[in-house]
Amino acid sequence: MIKFKLIYFCIIFLVVGCAKPQLSIHKKPGVDFLKHKKLAVLKFTCKDTGIGQEVSDLIAMEFMKKGYDVVERSQLQAIIDENAIINAGLTDTSISELKLKGINTIVNGAVTRYDCQQRLFLIPTQYGSAGGSKEQCHVSLSLKMLDVKSGEVIWATQASHSLRGKNMTAGQVMSEIMEKLERELPQ
Repeated sequence: MIKFKLIYFCIIFLVVGCAKPQLSIHKKPGVDFLKHKKLAVLKFTCKDTGIGQEVSDLIAMEFMKKGYDVVERSQLQAIIDENAIINAGLTDTSISELKLKGINTIVNGAVTRYDCQQRLFLIPTQYGSAGGSKEQCHVSLSLKMLDVKSGEVIWATQASHSLRGKNMTAGQVMSEIMEKLERELPQ
């Protein structure tokens, strides 16, 4: 009986421990990303605005690692209203302003899930049962690269990941998504 329980827990550990972030990527065929090296990353929408800001900053860093020239958000705010673009899309005025500054690509996105829930568990033993708790954390996000001139989506991804563990945080789950996303960003 003890061997069975040990094997069971080893299998569960391997399944949970080996979970990988799921990414779904769309790339518009024929896009020369060398022509899209100067970009602006808008603040990501999220129920918690602080998380939206943090995630957009992480995304901006990932693009910088790939050699993109990322425009600082304060400079972007001096040119256009981010919220207007998020709510109404690119207008002729915002397109003109962005083009004047040499910004040919906008990255925007949303954090659709960022949470942890405590899960209780019981382990049957020969003396009754023992238990504990672990956190189950989930993160989901989507992001798009838009060509400023045409307004077309040239690259997009949806990413999600869940992890379970003692003292797990949604930030740890997001870190794993960022590691995988770094490898998948267009160059």
